[in-house]
Amino acid sequence: MPKPVLSSLPALLLLGATAASQEATPIQAAVHEPLELLCIAARLAGFEEYQQHRSDPAYGRAAAAHFASGAEHALVQQLKQLRDKHGIAYDAVASLAVHLGPLPELAPRTPLQPLPAMLDARWRDVDRAAFVATLREFAVATKAAEFFAAHRELYRKAEARLAARLGESKARPWFDAFFGGRAGAGCTVHVGLLCGGHNYGVSVQHADGTPDELRPVFGCWRFDRDGVPEFGKEMLPLFVHELCHSYTNPIVERHLDRLHEAGERLFAAKATAMRRQAYGNGRTVLCETFVRACVIRCVADTEGEAAGRKQIAAERRDHFVWAGELAEVLREFQADRTKYPTFDAFVPRIAEALDAIAAKLDVAVAPAPKLVSATPALGAEDVDPATTQLVFTFDRPMRDQSWSVVGAQDDTPKVTGSPSYDAERKVLVVPVALEPGRSYRFALNSADKQGFVSADGVPLAPVAVTFRTRPKS
Repeated sequence: MPKPVLSSLPALLLLGATAASQEATPIQAAVHEPLELLCIAARLAGFEEYQQHRSDPAYGRAAAAHFASGAEHALVQQLKQLRDKHGIAYDAVASLAVHLGPLPELAPRTPLQPLPAMLDARWRDVDRAAFVATLREFAVATKAAEFFAAHRELYRKAEARLAARLGESKARPWFDAFFGGRAGAGCTVHVGLLCGGHNYGVSVQHADGTPDELRPVFGCWRFDRDGVPEFGKEMLPLFVHELCHSYTNPIVERHLDRLHEAGERLFAAKATAMRRQAYGNGRTVLCETFVRACVIRCVADTEGEAAGRKQIAAERRDHFVWAGELAEVLREFQADRTKYPTFDAFVPRIAEALDAIAAKLDVAVAPAPKLVSATPALGAEDVDPATTQLVFTFDRPMRDQSWSVVGAQDDTPKVTGSPSYDAERKVLVVPVALEPGRSYRFALNSADKQGFVSADGVPLAPVAVTFRTRPKS
């Protein structure tokens, strides 16, 4: 594999030849100023996914100070409305950004009317030309170009670091061999300095036949003491994941009518877990399912079967418990490219597999257990401080010796003995010592701690427990 060839803006990374003995097009690592501009505007509009303070070293603070004058600009107000009305957030922001050219014009790289093939569908009912005009006004009013010019050296260092790390990946040739090369398609991996821990698999497809542009965005969540982002080896599977979106999302969209029902059933089986990851419907779950199954195949093929098994385990931890099974089905595609010359030709087989997987999930996935009652009652304000036990009653038998009580030590009652269930394992008694005049607040389970599970292994949805004891007489 050639060593990365680094320039000032952007850094270039050459990956090896495809299976067809054609050299893969260069991958560029670059900061994209329209993306940075929209991220800053989203911050001002209160988008929580762009408010992750772990991604706020000197650069974030400098952006906050420089653009403070734009907090009341029409663009910021419009973004708030677009989030509420159309759900524009997360990758929808990045999706539009990569369709725009450099400041000051911010000229669309491809016509925005009608909706470009790879522009997020949440922009469909938005006056896109008017929005870009307002964005242009925001850039002028806030002197955005001056801010970006002042940080060019930081951008150069970030690009070089990302390019060097991506030089370790074997993904791009694999994708060209697996899906078929996209003639002339370029790949630019964007450094999302203000995206925190989020990564987005976005791209641009031109209606006039101009080669596609693969434009995945990588957030920055770790920085050195000088405020330059660091990219560890752990981001390489993320690179594969986000690059895969550029290949599979258009395929899902082309076959959505056939795939829709299975996607909705997969979503329903894991709805709570999916919503926590911002996957809010069956279409999104389908896109993620395609990606994660392909990532497993890519990792297994380029890094070995042991690495593939680890990737399956990682996807299961993200609640895509079916991704490994679908990855096995994809072996059929790889084994017979005569029968399946394109990935589109294989989609009917994928649809059959997903129908079968969804049917099994319908049987296997039980509804989540519920907390029926609690003593003291949730939210009680006059609890006797002499109370010596908390009692929680569930609607079905629970797994014994398994619980997760989540909260700060000062907010949680002192436990004086071992919790125990009744004979049916529906009623849990927790011995405690309470103090007078104290507010207690904790939760049974959380997003990442799910010790409370039913006897058949279904986690209790997190329940907030609050109560206050009366003052000492």
